[in-house]
Amino acid sequence: EMKLALLQTFLWCFFSVVVNVSFVLYRRLTYRLVGKVQVLMELWKSKVVLVHLLLLICIMRIFYQSGPLSQLEPQKTLLDMGVPPAADRLVVFLLEGLRADTLFSDNCSGAVYIRDIILRQGLVGISKTSVPTLTRSAEVALFAGFNPMPSILPTSNFDTIFNRTLAFDKGAFLRFSHLSDLRRRLTKRACLEKLWYANKLVMLVNLAEVGGASPLDIGFQMKLHNTQRNIRDAYELIEATFNDSKTAYLYTSAHGLTYFGSHGGGSDEEREAPFLLWGAGVKHVTENITSDFVLNNGVGMQLHKLDQIQLAPLMSALIGLPPPVNNLAILPQGYMKVSREYARKSVHLNALQLLTQAKAIIRLHERGVFHKWLPKDKDLDLQQIAYYQNQMDHLLDMGWRSKALETSTLAIKVALKSLKFYHNYYHIPLVVTTVLALLGWQFYQLVKLSQNVMAPHYMRRGYLTWCTIFLASLGLLLGEMVFLQWAPFMTVICLVVPFGVWCMTLAALPQNGGWIFEPLKHLRWIVGPAAVMIASIYCNCPLSLAYILCVGFYNRRGWLHPSPKFLAWLALVLLLGGFLWSQKGMQILMTTNYRVVLQAISMLVVIVRPCVLNENHKWKVWVINGGILFVAAIGIFLKEMGKPVPLYLFAANWAYLIYAFASVPCSSRTTPQSRLELIRFNLLTLHVLLSDSYVSLFAQGLIIEYQMGLEVHEKFKEADEDVKILTSSKHLQMCYRFAVSILLYFYASLFGTGHWVGGFTYLANSARLFLPDSSSGLVPLLVLIHLLIPSIVIMASVVALSSFGRQQIRTIFSSLMLICNAVVLFFVVFVPHNAYWPMAHPSVVHALLAQLTVILILACESIVTIFFRRLNMNRCSDWRQEADEFESSYPPITTTAV
Repeated sequence: EMKLALLQTFLWCFFSVVVNVSFVLYRRLTYRLVGKVQVLMELWKSKVVLVHLLLLICIMRIFYQSGPLSQLEPQKTLLDMGVPPAADRLVVFLLEGLRADTLFSDNCSGAVYIRDIILRQGLVGISKTSVPTLTRSAEVALFAGFNPMPSILPTSNFDTIFNRTLAFDKGAFLRFSHLSDLRRRLTKRACLEKLWYANKLVMLVNLAEVGGASPLDIGFQMKLHNTQRNIRDAYELIEATFNDSKTAYLYTSAHGLTYFGSHGGGSDEEREAPFLLWGAGVKHVTENITSDFVLNNGVGMQLHKLDQIQLAPLMSALIGLPPPVNNLAILPQGYMKVSREYARKSVHLNALQLLTQAKAIIRLHERGVFHKWLPKDKDLDLQQIAYYQNQMDHLLDMGWRSKALETSTLAIKVALKSLKFYHNYYHIPLVVTTVLALLGWQFYQLVKLSQNVMAPHYMRRGYLTWCTIFLASLGLLLGEMVFLQWAPFMTVICLVVPFGVWCMTLAALPQNGGWIFEPLKHLRWIVGPAAVMIASIYCNCPLSLAYILCVGFYNRRGWLHPSPKFLAWLALVLLLGGFLWSQKGMQILMTTNYRVVLQAISMLVVIVRPCVLNENHKWKVWVINGGILFVAAIGIFLKEMGKPVPLYLFAANWAYLIYAFASVPCSSRTTPQSRLELIRFNLLTLHVLLSDSYVSLFAQGLIIEYQMGLEVHEKFKEADEDVKILTSSKHLQMCYRFAVSILLYFYASLFGTGHWVGGFTYLANSARLFLPDSSSGLVPLLVLIHLLIPSIVIMASVVALSSFGRQQIRTIFSSLMLICNAVVLFFVVFVPHNAYWPMAHPSVVHALLAQLTVILILACESIVTIFFRRLNMNRCSDWRQEADEFESSYPPITTTAV
């Protein structure tokens, strides 16, 4: 152990030296290639992105485990234990986006073709999925037996039912993406002979084409109807082909959908997926009933509720296999139509598999140098694991079956408790270090913001002080100790992050001055907006009120002498605010009748808006944008009719996506206003292609309101002869007004377009004109583009219309980060730390949303910078000359207004 500790120490020191040398070489190379001036201008963005990514990793690492344990030995099969399997084959029909209420409501109208299976032999219920509700996560839960909390570094090194099947003598696994492929395979004699001679056969039919639309949509219902008819035909074909009643079937969904057609969040509609289990070894009536539901013919049915991961050991037991080695689920008892010995040995394998995981993680902990002085799980250690294993085998050999079952059940509970203890071993230290890192970064931003405004050329303390040297040494010592304890590498990084952040903060402090009390003056501008953000994440009503009050206060002069334009602007504000207030009740707009009409109106508005607002575009721009809208209309028509979209239509939409972004910086337009018009026209047209129903209409309405608000304010500003002098305090207040305005429109666009309603959501319809199905890996990219387009247009308006915004973008972003970090700090501190994943998911996701806000808005600003390159933006040398210009360039938002 001493040699191993010395080797780890050497590796840690070597790694530190390599990182420092690489950073020095990187900085020197950057200075030589780009130039000192450019680096000084953009280095702050790199620092912001790096720190926020580190904070994001720290927040994720609090609850997200580093990944499944590796190098675990699988258990024996039931056949090796002297018990023949209940089924030789397992067929899984996995859908996407089928909600439980869609299948079971209205006398099981969503399951017409399989209703008789439910009545005669099926075992039906609801499986509770984990979060985020994604197809990949569901597949891991169903076939590996654990909830794949999104790991910081992606990994696929885990065991599944498929691996256990292939490891079996003459085992076979087949995966199909269409039922027609399954039918074709079963009708070919050469392929069928191989399946006949397979001792174990698992077939997965992944029906991804069902999702991608609202459950209220007629197209979704028709696809579900046809899919279930094909499933019934496939079931009858399999039974007729093998004709031995040795096949078990599972029909379930990866996740549900909201009424808006989105998934990824943690709502009940997204997490509750139906399941139907029938065939060999499956009971029709059980004793452990969760609830009942009654059909309209008076027939009562048992409705069972399970965690989605519990289906993995249940499927494994049906075909006589041990649970996957990474399984963390308890085998549900009473669901198999098997002998008592079969059920006991299945539970026995479940207990042995969990004890093996507990043994591996305890051994890993005891490999650490300091494990003797660190806390341990008092209920389970290596000796007790050996006792449980020997005791269960002894009881089975002695014939004490009931006592063996009790011991196995107790071992399962103790093993799961121990696994939870060691998986969350560094939970409290990670929470403390994450809070300290957030506080350090917050204080750093306060110091920099105060000094940049009050004394731009102050003398800072620097890194060569006793405080920073001691703090850095303490961080390296802590990192070394945790590293020697064999903690995951990302855990070591997260525990060291606050020391680096506070070293940077102490180095930035001025040598003289009231550096302690001056930053506290910012609290009055931080607390109010942060409170509104927190309330808006839980409910749309505060955001709607804040939006109406803020923009109303911005154009307060118009209330005295209302003009027609002011009244039109006010009507649009009330319409948008009312929609934000009642968005969750707008599910009727996702039905086919409304959805298609609203999409057509949004396509018409995007082409009419430039004409009404007197925008000047070349005829080529009109032809390209109008042409792509015509192509999109054809694609939508084919989608609605259920016909395949030709590949050349997809190619045309992808070509326009590239053109919409690339044509702006390459444009010959020489003024910021004219380039802003091109940005609005191109990106809003692209937004229509990525939208469905009312979504694009809301985004266009929000941008039109922003533009009209500026014009109304400018009109009344000209009549106002009050001249204000911009002091340093006033300048700081204006920066916060900019920051809050950007956040206001950013969250209004996100909530209004249905992306982030209390969590990460996934609008699959964003890809319908770009990809043939909604399960492609490019869908998240399209969703991200769709999400950011309104914010890009708003940021472009700031750059084009306000030289104050251009000049003080760094100070504005510092103010914005202070507000967002306050929100993150709230959720990290008040998250339910005693809750296990996914019970703590909502608070964690809220913190991640607030943390990602800074990175996404900074990405929007970087894109806008590229859009306006090679233009003379008429920058001023002193921010104090911009006092009056700010009043006519962006909506001011004060703390009292918020």
